[in-house]
Order: sequence, then structure tokens, then C-alpha cells
Amino acid sequence: MSHNLALRNLLLRFVFSAFLAALSLAVARWRLFRKFSEWNNRQFDRGFVTFYAASHLLVFFAAFFVLHQKPWADLPAFYVPQAHSVMHGLVPYRDFKSSYAPLNAYLDAALLRLHDSPLSILVFQILCDIASVPFWIGFFRRVLNENTVRKAALLYLMQPLVIWEICLDGKNQGLIALLMAISFYALARREVISGVSLSLSWILVKILPVMFLPSMFFGARRRTLWLASVVVPSLAIYGAFMLKGADVLSALRAESEIATPQNLPYLFGALTGMELPKIVLSGSLLLVVGIALVLTIRSQLRQKDESLRLWVTALSCEVILLAVMLVNKKSDTSYLGMCFFLLCAFVAFESDRGRRMSSVMYAVVSLLALPIASFWYWPLHIEPATQLHALWIAGDRNAWIMVLMQALLALSYLGLAAGMLRVMRELRTEADLRREPALSTDSAS
Repeated sequence: MSHNLALRNLLLRFVFSAFLAALSLAVARWRLFRKFSEWNNRQFDRGFVTFYAASHLLVFFAAFFVLHQKPWADLPAFYVPQAHSVMHGLVPYRDFKSSYAPLNAYLDAALLRLHDSPLSILVFQILCDIASVPFWIGFFRRVLNENTVRKAALLYLMQPLVIWEICLDGKNQGLIALLMAISFYALARREVISGVSLSLSWILVKILPVMFLPSMFFGARRRTLWLASVVVPSLAIYGAFMLKGADVLSALRAESEIATPQNLPYLFGALTGMELPKIVLSGSLLLVVGIALVLTIRSQLRQKDESLRLWVTALSCEVILLAVMLVNKKSDTSYLGMCFFLLCAFVAFESDRGRRMSSVMYAVVSLLALPIASFWYWPLHIEPATQLHALWIAGDRNAWIMVLMQALLALSYLGLAAGMLRVMRELRTEADLRREPALSTDSAS
């Protein structure tokens, strides 16, 4: 990528994120317009999903057909080449390296057979993200008051990371978001659908959503049935690839060797110049995630009311995601896209109760999540943490900016996770969930 193109891309990401982060902060703190809040559910759903779909497809159309941008990032680098490989009879993990789920390349190959262009995969991810919205809204209507649900939907509509990484980069988080939304929506009544949908996320896309398995398990009513619906398809698909001689764990091993910014180990290295041993990194990850699981599962088991149990399950999944992103040495803000609606719902819930710090931390995440990875690629040129430390000590401006962004992002993750744990601890009755928004001097009518 040329210097001018890299600079333009970085500036666009910063400006785009800053505008929508500021707008999100205003929406989080304002009460809904009277007319907007008085629509019935069908009117809201029809209008919101239509506008959501139109706006996201408009971003796609403007970028690729008006501005004539070419597909970039993972689309031409990984998705398309691996899809072409399976179209020629090659098997993932055995005949070529892949960091994705067993059937991911086969799914992309099916899309390329319809039209052999990276845009086929990109449009599919956009459609999956659009399709996830009604399921997210339907799930949260079971646990939160309607005004909070609608505010969460508005926050999701203007989330810069979701718009850019799905509509422009074509990241496969769109499909994960749909499968996660279906799994949550079906969790309370249709355990088989919920379990199968969750398992498809690491069968069709990537192994990452397996982190949500413990929280979802304790959120299900009939846990044995739910677990069986997760395990059976997983064993069937992964077992079939093992019978073909594929090393299904190779992707996990390869990913474990990669180190990226946007996490505490990288920030520690940037500040101290020290590289932590692998055993310390692995032990820290297990310890932090283990503590998060103990705290969240204990809260889940304490809930008797269904609405409380479902809400605590949603918060538990988000806490685990934030814990992994904080401590794992390979983290990427794009992972938030798997279930960003959960975070939007939490921020709306807090804001409607007059707690403003969550909306501030959410705005910081919205501001930094998109440009921080680009900043690492350029102008820093993928510097390891120890090299960034040397630049930081030398007073390099870009190094100082990167360290500041890392620290703000980590503090926001910590603050949001702590807020979720506090909410789980304070909840006592269903009335605590469905309480109407607090009056605010910032309201609009």
C-alpha cells in the first residue's frame, strides 16, 4: 500500500469513527424522540430494519461502484484463495493452511460459484449482519423495556466498526453475528436450534466463538439437550476432516503463535520493553478467563427468573469476550463484531439508568476500535511491542499515539467489563430490568 493511500485510509477511519462515536454518545444520553418511542413494535421493526439494510448496502454500493474501490484485507488475501483451493479439490488443514473453520472455505466456494468475485462473499456477510438484527431485537425484548431495546438498536446502527469491517472489509463476523443472534433468540425455548446455531459458528466461520460455550450452557433451561445439540454437529464435522487426514488443531496452534496489539501483553511490552514468556502469557489468560467464568457463572446460577437469567447470560458472554481480548496476546477489535449488539444493549441499559460512564467508555471503543489496527500497519509497520518501546523511549510521536490508544482501549474494556459484573451483582428482580428510563436534562421530545 502506497504512503498516500495508507494515509487516506487511516484518516478516513479516524474521521468516520470520531463522527459516529460522538453521535453514539449523544444517542446514549438522550431520551428517544416521543414520536419514535410511540411506534408499535411492528412499525419500529419494519422501519428500522429497512433503514439499517438500506444504509449498509448504500455504503457498499458507494465504495465499490461509485468510488470503484477494490476489495482488500482478508477478502483477497485469504477468503478467495482458500475458496478456490477447495474448488480444485484441496482439503483445508491437510493440503493448505487455514485459520478458519473446516467448512469456511467451502461456504465461500459456494458463493464464488454463484459469481466469482470477492464481492459475492462481502455481500453475503452484509446480508447476514442485516438478518441478525431482528433476532437481536427479539431476544432483548424478552429482558429489557422497549425504549432501551430501541436505543440499543440505534447504537448498533451507527457502530463504525460494524459498518466498516462488514460493509467494506467483508470480515466474516457478519455470519457469526447472525448465528450468535439466532442462538440467543432460541436459548429460552428451542435449545436444539440454539445449540446447533452456536456450533455452526465454529464449523462455518472460525473457532473463536467457542469461548461463549460455558456461558450459553448455564443460560439454557435444558442444559443436557442444549449441550448435545452443540457437541453432535461439532464432532461430526471435525471428525470427518480428521478421517481425511486433516490436522484440525493446526489453525489453533498457528493462531496461538501470533502476537498483535490491542491487548495488555502488548501494552506491557511497549511500556517496559520486556517480552513475557509463553508460560506466563498462557497462565495469565487461563487465570483471568477462569476468574471471569467463576464470577459470571455464579451470577447465572443465582437467577431464578427467566428474563434475569437471559440478561445475565448475555452480559456473561460479553465479559468473557472482553477478558479474552484484554489478556490474549492475539486480539483484534474486529472480534467485537461477533456480538456487538450485546455491548450496545448494555450501554443503553446503563444510560437509561443515569449511569454515564459506560456511554463514555463505549464512545472511546467506538473511536479507537477501527483505526487502531490500521495505525499499527501504517505508520508503525507492524512493530513488535519491544520495538515500539524503543520508539516510545526515543520520543517518537507515532509510538506515543499508539501507546495512548492502547491504554485508553484497555481501560475502556476493563471499565465496561467491571460495569457488567456490577449489574449482574445488583440485579434482584425482573422489575430491575424493565424499569423505565430515568429522566434526564438531555432529553428530546
